[in-house]
Amino acid sequence: MTDTIPTGAPGRAALLRAMEELAREQGVNSVGLREVARRAGLSHAAPTHFFGSREGMIRALALEGLALLDDELCTAQERAAHLPGRERLVQDSLEFVAFAQRNPAHFDAMFRTPSIARGDETLDRARLAALAGLRALVVEVHAAGDITGDVESTFLQLCAMSHGIASLAVDGVLHGFDEIAPSDEAMGVAERIIRAQVEQLP
Repeated sequence: MTDTIPTGAPGRAALLRAMEELAREQGVNSVGLREVARRAGLSHAAPTHFFGSREGMIRALALEGLALLDDELCTAQERAAHLPGRERLVQDSLEFVAFAQRNPAHFDAMFRTPSIARGDETLDRARLAALAGLRALVVEVHAAGDITGDVESTFLQLCAMSHGIASLAVDGVLHGFDEIAPSDEAMGVAERIIRAQVEQLP
């Protein structure tokens, strides 16, 4: 391990990758700064230098994840643009769940870490920005007449549904909920739940 603190983006990026790896292995809330520095091959002072505190590092991981989520939801919406309105809502929700499964450490930092959840305006704005595409999609589908309910209520319902299913998938407890086809993978179970909920939208 080096006794010096690397300057600039490479050192910061190395620490975030180490944080993500460790969080995948043991959960965000169980990772310590010295452990992150050791995994990254940097001085034990490096995390404090770049992020100020453990909470600062988790916050940085959350912000990185929200930017990734925004990009991936935008890409998914572009792929599904030719589909009927309700199917587009299904595909957007499925992408949210798939993102959480691909990036469980980011997902935990973004939405399931109480220590960084209170009163952070930058993080709150990033969360809203990441979900702005879904809200715009609901507005578009509503304007086309494919759904008729209140736009804000529908948006919140889809957010809550996607977040809840994603949390179950990340925790590994979405498997086995379906007694008819218990061998289905989590995404198959998630798709059936999402489709059922979207079909019931007014």
